[in-house]
Amino acid sequence: MHRSHRTVVCPCYAPPSRLFSVTGTTPSSPAESETYRPPSRRPLGLLCGAAVVALLICTLWPFNPFPENKVRWVPGTNGIAFNGAGVVASKAPVSFLGMEGTDSCTLELLLQPASTQSVYTILGFYGPNRSRLFLVRQWTDGLLVSDASVGAQSLTRATKFDVDHAFHPGKLFLLTIASGPNGTSVYLDGRLAQVFPRFRILQDDMSGQIVLGTSPTDYQPWPGQIRGLAIYSRELVSADVFRHYRDWTNQDSTSSRIQPPDLNGAVARYAFNEGGGREIHNQVATGPDLEIPPRFSVPHKAFLQLPWKEFTADRDYAVDLLLNIAGFVPLGVVVYSYWAWAKNPRRAVLYTVLIGGFLSLAIEVLQAYIPRRVSGMTDIITNTLGAALGALIARSSVTRSVLARLRLIPPPDGSAR
Repeated sequence: MHRSHRTVVCPCYAPPSRLFSVTGTTPSSPAESETYRPPSRRPLGLLCGAAVVALLICTLWPFNPFPENKVRWVPGTNGIAFNGAGVVASKAPVSFLGMEGTDSCTLELLLQPASTQSVYTILGFYGPNRSRLFLVRQWTDGLLVSDASVGAQSLTRATKFDVDHAFHPGKLFLLTIASGPNGTSVYLDGRLAQVFPRFRILQDDMSGQIVLGTSPTDYQPWPGQIRGLAIYSRELVSADVFRHYRDWTNQDSTSSRIQPPDLNGAVARYAFNEGGGREIHNQVATGPDLEIPPRFSVPHKAFLQLPWKEFTADRDYAVDLLLNIAGFVPLGVVVYSYWAWAKNPRRAVLYTVLIGGFLSLAIEVLQAYIPRRVSGMTDIITNTLGAALGALIARSSVTRSVLARLRLIPPPDGSAR
């Protein structure tokens, strides 16, 4: 008896001509089998690598954790010049121990600014156990003195006062800030410029490590020259201020003087008359010397600053948040699209969020060692949100359709195009 021939096909096998990778569907015609080639994951992998490299460049470049300290001695006279990112710090904290008295104090700075184009920090006092920083800053051509929260990126949470038009590029002048029970007086070149009855500077505000040329906690380099610095544990009166002005401005390049400096109540006094080397000596025997380090760094920069310490209620902060979210959206799109080939959508979203978060954490850790960058946890949160948003965008039908047309992923419906 003649039996008809039957071909039995194993369910786990299909001829090579009938295989369709990724989706498992078969082309509708032999012509499509010959012309259609399913997309490869390699382009998406390259895009993921490119997105990571782009983010690293944008957030870390130039990667120089040990830049040169751009502090130079001024030739032919007393003083040091800050020609870029420069810093000078005291070897030990300033102490008013035994000089408390009425809790009055005076600060003298002989300055020559080089620019009035931005915001700079000239001098700051840092104490490890203090929650606030006393800063002397230059805001374009104005003087800004503040008592700000440690780690604050703006002055919205600071007690402050300002004096307009105090700085003129290339002009040497003596700034004197004297504070006592009746408030704080500011003198320019020995003459009273302004009085602030409600603002007091306490001796505790200037107790701590002296940092010159930038903020103790932030990258805010000041361009200019410092020719003299003195700190007193008493409030200088007008006659003293004018006499000190003449003393500072009459010194010559060898630091010889008509009369010795007034050290009555002085905690520290620096004439910057060494002319070279890395040490600046204190004329008060009990006070700390200053040191010029070979490399620039922000002395007490925060590591992974907490979000509530970074928060400021202003437009710049909001813009920064949005930029940090937007910057990680492209990464989220390509990483999700890559993982969606082999994982279900939920797992692909999870992997995308984890990769975005770990990458942001690595960036913030590295930024702690780059002077001009800020290391904070707010960026980790916003970057991770950006990666998650990118994953959600990649899941949308519109995005999948665009990526399929670019042959970066299989067609959404699994059919050959």
